Amino acid sequence: MNPYERFRTVSGLLASSAVLAGVVAFGPVVRETIVQIAGPSPVAQWSGLIGAGIVLLVVWAVLAGVIVPSVLKMGVLRRWVLGRAFVEGSWIQAERGGPNGPRLAIVSLKPARNGVLLTSSTLTRMGEIESGLHAEFHQLSWPKLDFKFRETLPTDSGRQAEGFGEIQFDLTGGAPRRYAGCLQMAGIDKRIKTEAIKLTNGKERRQLRSLEGRRDVLSKYWSAFFEGPIVTVARDSDDASQKGGKRSGKIEILRHRNAKDWRKSDTTPTADRIRDEFSVSAD
Repeated sequence: MNPYERFRTVSGLLASSAVLAGVVAFGPVVRETIVQIAGPSPVAQWSGLIGAGIVLLVVWAVLAGVIVPSVLKMGVLRRWVLGRAFVEGSWIQAERGGPNGPRLAIVSLKPARNGVLLTSSTLTRMGEIESGLHAEFHQLSWPKLDFKFRETLPTDSGRQAEGFGEIQFDLTGGAPRRYAGCLQMAGIDKRIKTEAIKLTNGKERRQLRSLEGRRDVLSKYWSAFFEGPIVTVARDSDDASQKGGKRSGKIEILRHRNAKDWRKSDTTPTADRIRDEFSVSAD
């Protein structure tokens, strides 16, 4: 199901409610006016009523097709209408398996007539734009978004690559803040794996407008997506009885004891026997 069909339903419902409220409030006054203007002729009266009905139909069409949709473009109202299906905004996408190695992309999902408009810019680690992507066609069957795209490649010939993409939004919470998917270029069997996180921080969205700010944001998310986990050093509170003698993050090295390590004060039978063995071997 396409959640954007809710806007059509809501627009029609609000427009119908407004027209109905107008008929209830001003209907009697309009009817009396038509009767007074038309006079005693039934044909003239019916013509006046039909004309009033046509006016109401035009008003409803304008409300449902223009005015209400314009009002529903406000972010707060769109969140209310879409609910958990609200995915519009900026996303940071990680791409793996591409011909140029790992990449980050800034993905923008903007409202369109019956869905979203998807565009993205693939960036190098230094923040330089490597390529752009524009979705020419999409089909949203919640929570999955399939789209066909055209990518502008930075080549001298101006060649453009085409392909298909797929996005699966995360449904573990409220409105999705993560998704996973893939991109597949036409004529290439290998797919590029993608995953993304939504930029909900207003400061980070503003930083993307400048090159220096964009580098700071990309550095943060590059570490989050591509760098391995941090390995912690064993603490003093770790169990000292573990193999290897771990203490304070270091490994103790045990060595063999020599004859001088056995003190004369050690008078146990075992110590006497060991000293005698060392003495015999020395002779």
